[in-house]
Amino acid sequence: MIPKYNKGRYMVSVAVIVVLIIATGAVLLTQGHQTGEHNSSDQNTQTAPQVQSASFKIERPMDWFKWFHSLDRAADFSKFEYKVPDYLPDGYQLRNVNQNMLFSTPDRTDLLDVVTISFVSQFGNNNEQNIEIVASKGPGNMLEQGLLWGAPRSSSSGITEAPSFQEEQVTLGHVTGVQYTKTQGTKRKPNGAQSFVWQDDGVSYAINYYSGNETSKEKLQLHRGTLMQEDLAQIIQSFVLPQQVQHIRYDGEGNSFPLYDETDLTEAQKILGFQPKFHMNMPDTQLKLIDSTLLRPKDQNTGFDLRPSADTLWNIYSPPYDSTIYDLNDQLWLYESKKYMVDPAKLPLLRKLEIDSVEIMAYNDNAHVYFGPFYGADKTKIKNQTYYLWKQDGICYTAVFVGLDKYQEENLKTLILAPSPPLKSA
Repeated sequence: MIPKYNKGRYMVSVAVIVVLIIATGAVLLTQGHQTGEHNSSDQNTQTAPQVQSASFKIERPMDWFKWFHSLDRAADFSKFEYKVPDYLPDGYQLRNVNQNMLFSTPDRTDLLDVVTISFVSQFGNNNEQNIEIVASKGPGNMLEQGLLWGAPRSSSSGITEAPSFQEEQVTLGHVTGVQYTKTQGTKRKPNGAQSFVWQDDGVSYAINYYSGNETSKEKLQLHRGTLMQEDLAQIIQSFVLPQQVQHIRYDGEGNSFPLYDETDLTEAQKILGFQPKFHMNMPDTQLKLIDSTLLRPKDQNTGFDLRPSADTLWNIYSPPYDSTIYDLNDQLWLYESKKYMVDPAKLPLLRKLEIDSVEIMAYNDNAHVYFGPFYGADKTKIKNQTYYLWKQDGICYTAVFVGLDKYQEENLKTLILAPSPPLKSA
């Protein structure tokens, strides 16, 4: 669901991402095979809660979806070989590379492996624009999976949803393909969205963009790409294999990235300049690490609600879907950095406490200074947002609790007392 949410902007708000992750994880874990894996994992964590760097791996609820800040890192997980553009209009740079697996039938007869590369211009500004490149392989197709901006996706009932679109064969340079143009728009998705689709060596490609030839440019929304026809043709003709790229940077330097294995762990430790704590599982409190991201303060690829002022490791913990003591979508976010993730001067002090000689300051965010209201599973219960700030061994920790109301201090104690696992040296 994440890559289908607002195609022009992949890094949606933290609340939306977490809700999707937990909700999807809950559905998946109800399946027999995965439930067995979950129980086995819980049993193992009782005796081995720590992790060595050589075996570092986070069991994410949606393991079929991955995002990367660089093309090289994405290639480590790629299921097929694809080409990338070696030309972009001035001002555009790599934002993210996403990998996904899509299918709509239980037997996966329409399975489609998808790589989506997004480029951004003027990131974070009012006139921010994005261009999206899609490469796919498999028996399915991009039109049916709703991957094209220029065409509406089919509903689960099989009825095509409005707005409508036009489809025509077009030749751009030496490439012949199909042009999809959305002809009826909405306020959120105005008309002018286009997709050019073509085939090359068994791989399907698409460019999603907004036409720069539109007369009603004021209708073009933010986070969309606007291209002139000559730019489109030049992009398409520039596609080469990744190792042949000469003019576009795909290294993602300075951008945030998720941690998937020891390669990312070692890089994160090097950037942070210290050895972070990793509590893979906290059996005493039933929480489990489900996501980890290295946040860069001046990145050009995320739009999270909290923006760090220094390099920060962000870990998300969640209780099991069948927990008897936590509510669905209760969460704990732990930020480790050389600076606090939030400014305590903007929040009312709730209380002070001490655990193992470590002084902790608790703050409330009832005014939603940093986040909007976070709703529970029933969409009506607003969860409390509590922030705990403390320093330990010269490192600033910011723990954000969404829910977990009766067990916050118990989880804090686990975070503070547990030693850091041995990691590879930087």
